[in-house]
Amino acid sequence: MTMINDNKDHQWKFQRTEIWLRFFNYTGLPAPFNIFDALINLLNYRKHEQDTRNTKKCKTRELMKYINLVSKLTRRYIHNMEDSHVSDATREDLENAKREILKKLRRATLT
Repeated sequence: MTMINDNKDHQWKFQRTEIWLRFFNYTGLPAPFNIFDALINLLNYRKHEQDTRNTKKCKTRELMKYINLVSKLTRRYIHNMEDSHVSDATREDLENAKREILKKLRRATLT
């Protein structure tokens, strides 16, 4: 407390300067017009939220397209392997591999 009393002139000047800077740096409008500033901020916030939702929807669509593509490719591969009779892999092995790949893809997109 004695330190503050010793430097009270410096403390007072510091606080006064801080108030002046806050006053000069304030970019808001005066009292009757500040409602427009609040409305603009609200509209910008809602637009940002809508853009975020649209981005999430696009990512979900892309993920579903990718999962469908992997499923189709796996079915095509299984069909070709069944026709060739050369491979040692069975249909069950390939289905299990397909399920594991899809599980890993879903986990990767959720994190």
